Amino acid sequence: MGKPLIQGGEFAALRKRKINEDTCKKFGYFIGENDRGQKVQVAPYFDEAGRRAAQKIRGANKKFSTTGDFDITTLQLFGQHLWQKGGKRVVIVEGEIDCMSLSQAQGNKWPVVSLPSGAGNYSEPIRANIEWLHSFDEIVLCFDMDEAGQQYVKEAAELFKPGKAKIAQLPEKDASDMLQAGRDTE
Repeated sequence: MGKPLIQGGEFAALRKRKINEDTCKKFGYFIGENDRGQKVQVAPYFDEAGRRAAQKIRGANKKFSTTGDFDITTLQLFGQHLWQKGGKRVVIVEGEIDCMSLSQAQGNKWPVVSLPSGAGNYSEPIRANIEWLHSFDEIVLCFDMDEAGQQYVKEAAELFKPGKAKIAQLPEKDASDMLQAGRDTE
C-alpha cells in the first residue's frame, strides 16, 4: 500500500483547461495539498468493488505521483465509477484531463473513461476492465494524435472483440486541446 489518500480539498474549475467546477465535482477531481503542503490536483481511482482505493496526484510542471493502492491491474478506469455497465458507447482517452474535457463537451451525460497511466500502459488496465468495456455496443478509442498515441491506439483496438472498437481522429492533439481551442462541438 502506498502513501495515505489525500483528504479534504476543494472542487474548483480548471480555468486554464476550460474545465468547469461541475465537471470536476462529477469526477471527484479536486485541489488538495500533498504531504509537503503544496497545492496539487487529485484524481480519485476506485477498486473493483467501487471503493476509493487510490489517487493520482498532479503537481506543478506535470509531475505525477500516486497515493493508496495504485495497482493498474485491479483499479477501475478513471471515471468508470460514474457509468452503469452497458449502453451504446464508451470512449477511452489517455488521461484524466482529457476524460473530463470530453465528458464536459458531451454535457457530462455519456460514458468517458481514461487510462490510469497513459497510452503506453494501455494493456493491463483495459484487460482488468474488459468485461465492463465489452458491455457497451461500441468502444471508441480516442488516444492522443501524436505518434505514440497513434501507435498504441492500433494495438489497444486489438484487445477487443472484432468490430467492437473504433478509433477516433481529432484535428487537435487531444480532447483537452479541443476544449481549450473552443472546438468541443466537433
